Amino acid sequence: MTHLRHILAGLVAIGVSASCAPAFAEPTDSAKYKLTVCADPANLPYSNRALAGFENEIARVIAADLQMELDFFWFPEHQGFLRRSLLEGLCDAVMTVPASLGVVATTKPYFVSSYVAVMRSSDQRRFTSFDDAWLKDARIGAQLVGKEGATTPPAMALGRRGVDAHLELFPMWAEDESANPQGEIVTAVATGRIDVAFVWGPFGGYFAKPYGDALKVEPIAGDPKSPEQPFTYPMSIGVRKSDVALRDKLDGALARHGDEIQQILKAHGVPLVAEQSSKPLIEQASSPASSTSTR
Repeated sequence: MTHLRHILAGLVAIGVSASCAPAFAEPTDSAKYKLTVCADPANLPYSNRALAGFENEIARVIAADLQMELDFFWFPEHQGFLRRSLLEGLCDAVMTVPASLGVVATTKPYFVSSYVAVMRSSDQRRFTSFDDAWLKDARIGAQLVGKEGATTPPAMALGRRGVDAHLELFPMWAEDESANPQGEIVTAVATGRIDVAFVWGPFGGYFAKPYGDALKVEPIAGDPKSPEQPFTYPMSIGVRKSDVALRDKLDGALARHGDEIQQILKAHGVPLVAEQSSKPLIEQASSPASSTSTR
């Protein structure tokens, strides 16, 4: 299955059913009960086994609020993640799914992010749209997601313009958990291997952050040649459709800890877009490109 973060990017449809999975069990007494979260063991800034991702931290906040014992079920997101974890009943929730993902029940969105363009700050060029003339001669990086190597909306936008002579595609996954393929595309910008990287915002913001002011991160509002293709996505917590009661509890915890959760996201470099705006309005604390970052 293609990477869960890009499901709504028009890359792949999920044809699975949650009807046979066991529902979340309410406690029969006042003792704490367990919330098991499905997470990728090597996918920062989302999650990892060391519990250093924003999903890990937000899950701790929510579990504490609901007086639940927290556990993680680890499974690589590029190997049929939803079908082989949440929908098999091996966990109760996935911390980040597209808000309109129909195969699961979702909470209200707790953050919105977009695709971004990552460039060196010393580069006088600036990304304003996929029609920028300088892109025709630039060394460009774009993501490949999932085992199928599906391309992202930025790569498709470049393809529509025939801007692919200097396009390098970066795989986002490796079987070795110690590898860090998600950040290689940003490193390639920092080292001068490519001039611009088009990347999903949370990856772009997180991996650009250690470079400080050396990198700038520009949000991508959309593609005028394909206005139906979104570049900005609201993200929610997903549970099985049979677990609406749990979904409602999670919604309550998200509402009670909204400010704390936003700070966790910003600390991980996640670019936040104002959902009500027609143009991305980015917020990012302590970021290398604090006026323009995402994820």
